[in-house]
Amino acid sequence: MQDDSVFADFDIDDGGHVALRRISFDGFGCYGAPENLRRISLDHSRILIDSVALAEFGDPQVEQVLRRYFRDIANTIEAREALATHELL
Repeated sequence: MQDDSVFADFDIDDGGHVALRRISFDGFGCYGAPENLRRISLDHSRILIDSVALAEFGDPQVEQVLRRYFRDIANTIEAREALATHELL
């Protein structure tokens, strides 16, 4: 993401919900996600999963889902400054 200056890894739980596992930022380092981190809704998870399957990463819906999720979890992963600097909030 962001011209290869941000890398995020996600997991999918047994219910099909996507959640951040870790995220790294140029200039800020890597942040791991706690086990109990909020998951993305099933509808929004499906958008992300489908975009990966179709290799459609530029889809505006993907960006909207990720920005909303990052806003929701920014304080939980202690990466608000990094997310803001890399224009992901």
